[in-house]
Amino acid sequence: MKNINQFIYWGLLLEILVLIFSYYESNGLVTSFFQAAARLSGRVSLLFFALLFIYSTVNIGFEPALLTNKYILAKDFAILHIIHWFLLATAVNLSGFELVPSRVFGGALAYLMILILPFLLKRVFLKNISLKWPMHIYLSYVWFIFFMTYVSRVTGKATNITGSLSSYWLLISATIILMIWRIFKLSLQPKRKI
Repeated sequence: MKNINQFIYWGLLLEILVLIFSYYESNGLVTSFFQAAARLSGRVSLLFFALLFIYSTVNIGFEPALLTNKYILAKDFAILHIIHWFLLATAVNLSGFELVPSRVFGGALAYLMILILPFLLKRVFLKNISLKWPMHIYLSYVWFIFFMTYVSRVTGKATNITGSLSSYWLLISATIILMIWRIFKLSLQPKRKI
């Protein structure tokens, strides 16, 4: 991937556009602003997760150049998802929505994994373990959390939903296509030691 180091700048530009669009969508209402910003920044996060997901599926190895690129993509996604978390936490706080610990545990675990993966890929800790299974578990679990987030929107199990129902169906379709493609792609690759 050329210019992979510049992806974060595109992500931050998208986050700025999210804030501008959210300002206009909210009509000056602070809670509406943060709800819109959280919703739209979540889509920026999904885009950057998809980049990591696709790159890691096409390039399953962990040779130095591939590992560096995976680290950069994971780091960029983590940075953008922390921005999303801040906007989401603020929206939840302002809306007075009560969080049920058992319902947020899965998402909290995904956030923890998102924060840890760049350090794991940079080999800050657990230097001698194979990265094959941690990467596979990470991609599958974070994918699942994105997918279930959108499913909860269309089934009415999430409260204070903003955005159109059709956009959530589109996001569900996109996540399903990503996983089907990954399963198909991995099934075609010869078995190799990673």
